[in-house]
Amino acid sequence: MPERKDPAVAELDCWHVGRAPEGAGRNTGVVALAAGERAQDGPVVPLFDALDGVARRAPRVEITLPVYRGKALVRLLGWLAVHRLAEPGAEISWWMTKRQGPASIQRMLAESGWRLEKERGGGGLVRLRGTGPEDAEDEGAPVPRSFAARVGARELTFSADYGVFSPERVDDGTDLLLQVALDGPPVSRLADIGVGYGALAVGLVANGVAGSAVGTDVDAIALWLARENARRAGVELTPLLSAEPADAEPTPLTVCNVPTHLDADETRAFMASLVARGRAGRLLAVVHASLERRYAAHLAPLGALRTHPGPSHVVFETAR
Repeated sequence: MPERKDPAVAELDCWHVGRAPEGAGRNTGVVALAAGERAQDGPVVPLFDALDGVARRAPRVEITLPVYRGKALVRLLGWLAVHRLAEPGAEISWWMTKRQGPASIQRMLAESGWRLEKERGGGGLVRLRGTGPEDAEDEGAPVPRSFAARVGARELTFSADYGVFSPERVDDGTDLLLQVALDGPPVSRLADIGVGYGALAVGLVANGVAGSAVGTDVDAIALWLARENARRAGVELTPLLSAEPADAEPTPLTVCNVPTHLDADETRAFMASLVARGRAGRLLAVVHASLERRYAAHLAPLGALRTHPGPSHVVFETAR
């Protein structure tokens, strides 16, 4: 795939994959793996866009390997560095903790033609520094693991890998919310807040509940999977890397499998944003049944709510 040309992007000294460390310097671009990752003086490109190609390659690439994402992600980020970010002969470094197994990652990459030396890094990190495989043929990004699921009238395949939530099946909360939403009236566009790999958004658009969707998430890896799942299903999904539900444009329908792992302040802010969306259009939100009263209190400003109980979860529906 040819690189996308963007004259607004100046020549870069380095692409950093993941959060750039303090003092990363000027002319450093960031490929964001999570919401909130910033560059001091350079472009920020979400992973799902960087995998399609960037406007400028660089003579150096620095990869901070996320913790608890599995070694399969190494192959994806390696492909990204070699085929999308690095100039020919560029120096490429991998940063990781000792617990992530630098020796095994070094061996795995060496089997693919990488030439890397292990060094001590600052802050207890280990650095693998060297070059990627020479003249590596671009056969496309590594294929993530996937599973098939029946959603409404459609048999869909969902790529779900690299540590995303519920990677082997549609989870119970999402399944219940799908059942409720599939019985509702069709809308022009929906917002899926915390879209994950897209089971809700893709399933609903594929079944005609909405003409298109915007999906927000804090995880750019999940958003890439969601976009690929949408492409496979032939539906329109706009990925948006954000922790803020209000960053998605107003839509007549908002769906959300509520993230219940947030701390108290984050939960209050998140639920207040869902309330704002519920005032502008229909809201469907699902939580575990044991948390029903707690989250019903957060949604109380919306007035009377209809509830749809399931075996282990409950869906809240605004009266709009």
